[in-house]
Amino acid sequence: MEIEYNKLNDDWINNFEKTDKLYQDFYKDDVYYTSLRIIYVNRKNEIEKIKEETFLMTSPNTISREEILEILKKNSYDNDRRYTLLSILKYNFTLETEDIKYFLKSYNDYNFLTVIKNIDAIKFEKSINMLQDLNDIIFLFYEKSTELKKKDPNTITKKIDLSLNNKKKTIKKRYKE
Repeated sequence: MEIEYNKLNDDWINNFEKTDKLYQDFYKDDVYYTSLRIIYVNRKNEIEKIKEETFLMTSPNTISREEILEILKKNSYDNDRRYTLLSILKYNFTLETEDIKYFLKSYNDYNFLTVIKNIDAIKFEKSINMLQDLNDIIFLFYEKSTELKKKDPNTITKKIDLSLNNKKKTIKKRYKE
């Protein structure tokens, strides 16, 4: 008995694929890009400027250490002022597809923000396609103080001259027996 493949009913497969396409945005996928937010804080602890740009990752789900150092170097100067890195924060929206309904009811129970303590490769977990725009890296820069370079007269240590000109030679006398 030979089965004819042309006569098989494959309508259910086509219906499934159509339905599946509707939910494609709710499946988790690799993260290929993220938003970079650079926040500049002045010495009065006021937010002075916020820059935002999209960052395309060279490898999925990962920003390499070299790329982070390049971002830091590029953004450490703004308006002829020098800034130092205060903190790096990562916002990775890692909600499971099944939990979206619970998240909408009680969003306070979820925390997706993490502090990056070391300047090393930053790894993202897979995110729901539709919500990948929420993934962020936040660089917080603080204005570097130039007042420390100016010398206060009270804090300067005095220089002591230890030149050889001020020393006298002492000669040991030997007694004859």
